[in-house]
This record gives sequence, structure tokens and C-alpha cells, in this order.
Amino acid sequence: MIMEIISILLGIFLLGAVDYGSGVISPNGIKFFLDFPSLTIILALTVPMLFTGGVWEDFLRAWKLLKKNYTCHLSEIRRSLDVVEMMQKQLVYTGIISMLLSFIHILGMLSDLASLGPNVAVAILTMLYAVIFEMLLLPLQLEAKRRIIDYMEVDMDEEETVARAESGEKRI
Repeated sequence: MIMEIISILLGIFLLGAVDYGSGVISPNGIKFFLDFPSLTIILALTVPMLFTGGVWEDFLRAWKLLKKNYTCHLSEIRRSLDVVEMMQKQLVYTGIISMLLSFIHILGMLSDLASLGPNVAVAILTMLYAVIFEMLLLPLQLEAKRRIIDYMEVDMDEEETVARAESGEKRI
């Protein structure tokens, strides 16, 4: 699962760094994708939810699930899955709200056409950052669901063993 996260980051970096016309990686092109106020807005509207909701440990556990040798109870995995799904929704909604508020601000300053392009780019970057963070949470969600299914399969195997043992006792 860690490889999926690395491949997502690498793919986004390469896609953003490629000059679409010539196919050459351009350092100047990367600076258009960096906007720290937009990144701060996304993080400021999502991360506090982890602390105020008291689910920070569950969120950290979701990252620990990426280690194959990490084990925990089924209830903890379910709580981690709930937190990851909540964060995914929170990121999407934060991105949409931030982008809409930026567009409202842009429409209020429409008389200054020279700043239209950069302001629209910043508004879109906010949503881009939210989508990138959302994509990074997808492997966490998948791993938590996989672990829940693994628990269910173990429970089914144990139930079948108990059922066979009980039916064998009845036959004797």
C-alpha cells in the first residue's frame, strides 16, 4: 500500500512538472502548482477535525495499517476506516467551499482583468490540493476494508470448524 501512495505522489509530480507542449520537465512550471495559502486553508479546515473529534489516534492507526505486521482489533480497524472516510469527505467539502469562496472574491474584483488569471489559478489549486490529499487517503481506506474482510474470513473459518465439530459430536 505504501507503493500506491508513492506512485500517486510521483504521478502527480510528473504530471504537474511536464510541459504539455514539449514534454520536458520544467522547474518554472512547478512554481505554478505551489500556493502555500491554499494548502494552509485545506489543512486548517480539515486537521482540527481530528483533534476536536478525538479521533487522531484512529487516524494514525489507519496509517499503521499499511504495515503488514501491524495488528489490532476489528473495532479499531472499523473506527480507523470511519475516520479515513470522514477525512475524505471533509477534504472534498473543504476544497469545494474554498474554491467557491475564491470565485466569489474573484467575481467581486472582476474589473481588474490583469489579476483574473492568477486568482482563478489559486482558486483551482485549492481544489487540486484537496483532491490530492483525498487520493492519498484512498490506499488507507482500501487497506482498512481489506483488513475487515480478512477478519470476517477468519471468523467464517472458525464458525465452520465449530459447526463441523458439533455435527461430528452429534453423529457419535
